[in-house]
Amino acid sequence: MRWMLALLGAAVPFVAIAQRPQPPTYPATARGGEVDEIAGVRVPDPYHWLESISSPPVAAWVSAQNATTESFLAHVPRRAEIRDLVGRVWNYPKFSAPFVAGDRLFFFENTGLANQPVLYVRDKPELVPRVLLDPNAFSQDGLIAIVDQAASPDGRYLAYAVSTEGSAWRDVRVRDVKSSQDLSDELHGIKDSPLAWTFDSRGFFYVHTDAARKDAAGNPLAPDGRQQVMYHRVGQVQTRDQLIFEEPQHPDWRLHAEVSNDGQYLVITARVGASPQNRLYFVDLDNPGRPHLTAPLVTLFSDPDAAYDFVASDGPFFFIRTTHGAPRGKLVVIDINTPDESHWTTLVRETYDPLVAAIRVDDRIVVHRIHDAHSSLEVYAFDGTTHGPIALPGVGTVSQLSADPANRRFYYAFSSFLQPPTVYSYDLENRTATAQHALPPDSALSRFETTQLFYTSKDGTRVPMFITTARDVKLDGNRPTLLVGGGGFGQARTPAFSPQVIAWLELGGIYAVANVRGGGEYGRAWHEAATGTRYQTAINDIIAAAQFLVDQRYTRAAELAIGGQGSAGLLAAAAMTERPDLFGAALLDAPITDMARFDRFTGGAAWISEYGSPARASDLNALLAYSPLENVKLGDSYPATMLTVGARDEIATPVHSYELAAALQNAQRGPSPILLRVDYGVGSGPATPIGRAVAKAADQLAFLVSALHVTR
Repeated sequence: MRWMLALLGAAVPFVAIAQRPQPPTYPATARGGEVDEIAGVRVPDPYHWLESISSPPVAAWVSAQNATTESFLAHVPRRAEIRDLVGRVWNYPKFSAPFVAGDRLFFFENTGLANQPVLYVRDKPELVPRVLLDPNAFSQDGLIAIVDQAASPDGRYLAYAVSTEGSAWRDVRVRDVKSSQDLSDELHGIKDSPLAWTFDSRGFFYVHTDAARKDAAGNPLAPDGRQQVMYHRVGQVQTRDQLIFEEPQHPDWRLHAEVSNDGQYLVITARVGASPQNRLYFVDLDNPGRPHLTAPLVTLFSDPDAAYDFVASDGPFFFIRTTHGAPRGKLVVIDINTPDESHWTTLVRETYDPLVAAIRVDDRIVVHRIHDAHSSLEVYAFDGTTHGPIALPGVGTVSQLSADPANRRFYYAFSSFLQPPTVYSYDLENRTATAQHALPPDSALSRFETTQLFYTSKDGTRVPMFITTARDVKLDGNRPTLLVGGGGFGQARTPAFSPQVIAWLELGGIYAVANVRGGGEYGRAWHEAATGTRYQTAINDIIAAAQFLVDQRYTRAAELAIGGQGSAGLLAAAAMTERPDLFGAALLDAPITDMARFDRFTGGAAWISEYGSPARASDLNALLAYSPLENVKLGDSYPATMLTVGARDEIATPVHSYELAAALQNAQRGPSPILLRVDYGVGSGPATPIGRAVAKAADQLAFLVSALHVTR
């Protein structure tokens, strides 16, 4: 492809580095004597003052840290060329899988380096797509992003959610698709909520986070409040929205609302925090054209003993993906009038490969499974008869499944470590997949290859790992290598395309992904093996992966970096503080680091189901045993470490990065730098403007080049 061919001609030809940046002089950081008593245990909190993240002293400290980091990076040879390389790699067309409403088809496109993708609509099949929403026009620097959207069933309206400066909180607006003008509707108090239209196209359901978070302006770390399912009628003010469901006695329940494919049912999922197990309710709206919004709520599953995910309905029959009696997942059909398990019909049985998702497309069910940490698709009829697998382009990841029942087709995106996301349309009649907006062959990427292999962890468990390298790599133990692991929460870490990784490969690096326990690669048991008091299992897995890379002569400890973002950043930080001798560098992007207090900040309490509760003595002991912040030891020699975080990150809040950076800088005995890079006005996730993402990725790679003494 053109962008990769240009990259080949301008790859950065590193030669031996004559001089390295000198260790920085860190800003003065006050240490207090604060001590928290948690579950009867006294836990020191010397950097408690950094939790006042909006205060002038913290702002001054952050500014000084940024200045230190910038001064260090400014002395990295060829930093500007690395930035140019990353920008070129990022400059390729990007498309989303389309979604259909009425006669209209909607999709996002970014032609290259625009800060935010543009939403297009094609009004009829024979017409050329036109711009419906361009978020780049909302702000000059791309700090206003569209983070969710849903078209009304008739295609007349588009409800869309915007995030400002990376906030996890979003405002919802409604646009008239024909005129491309917004209506007066504006909704607030929404966080990570889908928008589900009723079939009369007059309104939609959403989840509102309770106003108990009223002190957020004064305390950005205030915990989230309880949630309510609401219904908004187009054209009305939000104060007139109708309350559909709430559970005041359970403020920790996280809610999700969706409307069935036929418009007859509102389906509500309730789970405690981030737990994969859930309760399931529904409301029979009766007539989709005139929905009965005050119909009674019906409990389908009141015991959260397993996952119960609504897939589709067919009259009174619900298709449910569940782990009940099937830890790797199965698809069952349930008559809502007789929902007892004895009356279930298994449509797709449990197999070795976990069943992670399914969609209905006309009279077919498309099933998404994970096989040894990569995707597979298969089509089934309603009677359980298989219509065979769908051939995928290789070992990679399927995402963005969306149906177009009227044309008996569905769309999906496929990507791998070496293939940018490509959208495919699959025709159920002809059983053919067609690439939409296909990119030219990537001859530059053909110089690299991905290999999956398995290594043995501390307890003898066989763990998969992907390694991406140049095809002609020689295993002489001298290759700079970046290792990352999974982030837990039952989510499989499958192959994903990253321009930053491609740039790292161009610089001569190796990229390794370890599918440690805690993810969903092999179902519920694989996840639960590293949850709660068992989290050390995931740490053991990633340490074993690092040791494997050294033993097999891919690299050596001095040239091995460990990295991760968010919950995967916790894994990396825990491994680095436990075995600092095993790594030459660490890249920690918005990591979770204070496991004694994580439940106090924003949505952190939702993670108790994953990590355990600091308020329980047994859980706290396990948390303190690996918590990165609590395990920084004065006088130890730690690898070169760069912490990056967005100042507006309301998920893995900046306080985690601030306090770990302060602790490491204070404890560091060796010469390796400990740097903190804070990006103002952004949070985390896909809302980040591409310009900011490119700048951060380039700085991270420049840091690695320096820390690992890259000589190519």
